[in-house]
Amino acid sequence: MKTKKQTRKEFLTDASKLSAAVLVGTTWFSACSSPSGQSESAATAEEPATEPEPTMEAKEPVPTQLEANACDDLSGLTEQEIAMREQLNYVAQSEKEGQVCTNCRFWQPAEQEGTCGGCQLIKGPIHPNGWCASWVAMPDGAS
Repeated sequence: MKTKKQTRKEFLTDASKLSAAVLVGTTWFSACSSPSGQSESAATAEEPATEPEPTMEAKEPVPTQLEANACDDLSGLTEQEIAMREQLNYVAQSEKEGQVCTNCRFWQPAEQEGTCGGCQLIKGPIHPNGWCASWVAMPDGAS
């Protein structure tokens, strides 16, 4: 039985995918920690929980004047950063009810109203009504 030898290009592609996955994983886990930098389990071990778990309320997409393709300018991004957008299935217009970038915990609001925002996980312009596979509901009370 012969096994197919992996080409250098295939090896580098696999290595970059693995690196991207590790980057997303570490970013995601660090974002899941409490504001004080402690993990949730460590924070709850010190203080007894007195509040019930927050409910994740579905929010409607934010009305915006931005066209769906307004945030498509990827110039200045590396191939790896573009590949990360693709791996996370980023789309400019969410098809998931109640799940848009503006109500995701990784959302970074635009500096000027009416322009594209950003994301803690994905580099480049992010449409407010977009979505990706890393969408996580923003905690209640966060803005």
